[in-house]
Amino acid sequence: MLAMDSGEGGVTAAAQQFARDGVVVLRGVLDAAWLQHLSAALGEALAAPTPLAQNLAGTQGGAFRSDMYLSSAFASFREFARRSPVGEIGARMLGVEHVTLFNDELLVKEPRTPQETPWHHDMPYWPLGGTSVCSVWIPLDPVTRQVGALEFLRGSHVWGRRFHPRNFNSGLDRPTEAREDSLQAFIASDPDQVITTEAAPGDCIVFHALTLHRAFGNTLPDARRRAIVLRLVGPDVVYEPRPRTIPLIWAPALAPGSPLDADRELFPRLWPPIG
Repeated sequence: MLAMDSGEGGVTAAAQQFARDGVVVLRGVLDAAWLQHLSAALGEALAAPTPLAQNLAGTQGGAFRSDMYLSSAFASFREFARRSPVGEIGARMLGVEHVTLFNDELLVKEPRTPQETPWHHDMPYWPLGGTSVCSVWIPLDPVTRQVGALEFLRGSHVWGRRFHPRNFNSGLDRPTEAREDSLQAFIASDPDQVITTEAAPGDCIVFHALTLHRAFGNTLPDARRRAIVLRLVGPDVVYEPRPRTIPLIWAPALAPGSPLDADRELFPRLWPPIG
């Protein structure tokens, strides 16, 4: 059973907050051994990037580094995904019987990288259909506003709107489907709905794939912001290829409309554990 200090009375209260706000911070759910494991795994991935790795130069000498589908390339990330509490966390927050790993990603904002990650939500970037999708965002360094904390728009996951994904480098829309609105037309008019999530190593920030969010830049001269994020999906999620979505590390053995976990080599079941 997952041990969790959510700040609101345990697992049930945390799941209720997630359903209401589209985001919840779970305090102290990963122990020191898992944090050490992830830190070593991240170093391994930075030293041997996959074909999907990106390294965007900062304006003041910093950099924003990312890489995706880490579990497909590194045994250390596969071990974390399968054996850590993250699968159970995703299942309990989504309120589903089982969860599958869609992808995992490293995100590193080096010192003096002041560029902010623009407001966006994740679902339009991905070739997925369904609703039970969340991210578990795991900091490996203390995360404050100055080093790149995340902000969320409370309840935006239930608005019934989808915005064009943004190109983080240019800040422009990446049109995908005509039914989606332009995020440039959206302005947060009620600052009380903005949730800023500062976090420490051991915490997990869990948010829905339709929750609008952004991240501050790293303005500090000597602090990194390292994070690992796992994207988890429930039973209703299917493969829905669309133009201009983020590429997969390899083509899935799936027909459009198939459940994601029908290709368990690329999308392994994490919870409940198998074998």
